[in-house]
Amino acid sequence: MANHVQQEEDFEALAGRVDRALAAVRALAEEAREKALELKEAIEAFHRCALRRLVRTLRSTEHGKELLLQAVEDPSVYAMFLLHGIVRQDMATRVAAALEEVRPYLRSHGGDVELVKVEGGVAYVRLHGACLGCSLSARTLQDGVEEVIKARVPEIQRVAVVPEGPVAGFVPLEEIGDLSDLKESGWVEGPPVADLPEGRPIRFEAGEHDVLLVRLGSRILAYRNQCPHMGNPLHQGPVEGNVITCPWHGFQFDLVSGECLTVPHVQLEPFPVRVHGQRVWVRPS
Repeated sequence: MANHVQQEEDFEALAGRVDRALAAVRALAEEAREKALELKEAIEAFHRCALRRLVRTLRSTEHGKELLLQAVEDPSVYAMFLLHGIVRQDMATRVAAALEEVRPYLRSHGGDVELVKVEGGVAYVRLHGACLGCSLSARTLQDGVEEVIKARVPEIQRVAVVPEGPVAGFVPLEEIGDLSDLKESGWVEGPPVADLPEGRPIRFEAGEHDVLLVRLGSRILAYRNQCPHMGNPLHQGPVEGNVITCPWHGFQFDLVSGECLTVPHVQLEPFPVRVHGQRVWVRPS
């Protein structure tokens, strides 16, 4: 009996096929290229209309809303909705994308930039390498990083530089007091810094909280040890560069920003972290 079940094509392979076809179209003679691109726009407009009607139908009931949220977790569905303007990337994701544009310039001068968080129209960034402590770092920020961020994300009103330090989430200055009062302030003593292998996360139980700790160069970061997809622990996931892959369902996360690279609107939950007496301290929330 003939097998009528078709195997679903790989999402990355399909995306690559689209990119190759579009590149071939752009290489055509002008008249042929314009006709091909007009066909592409017509097909996309048709798909956009159908998808928006589908989304409106699903949003009309509570069960439909739940199904829609589940569907958007699929990278291919999310990419299609993003393409047609049905969902928008959150501000942090768009700021991170803007930083990718300026990063090659900073690296060519021995520096780098890291997005710490976006809050209230302010993008908090941390400069590394030659940019950190350079007498021209303020100018680098103003003329490079800030200019690109504001141009790509108009909602950003200001870009602030966060000092270098072992923090996963931004710790307000008023939180930094007498270190002898750490425990009373909710901080939990963790392992010695020497026990943290470079680029390999470890699991640390802070009371009822399950914490993921990782050291990346001079930075120590802490997150809830839980993949936002289905709540499974992440600490045994493989790490490549700054990216950890969930060992359960393959979701990938940037360990520096906590951003999910598979579904960009999802984030790891960061915990404040500091080093005192060569030991790691974490404040679970």
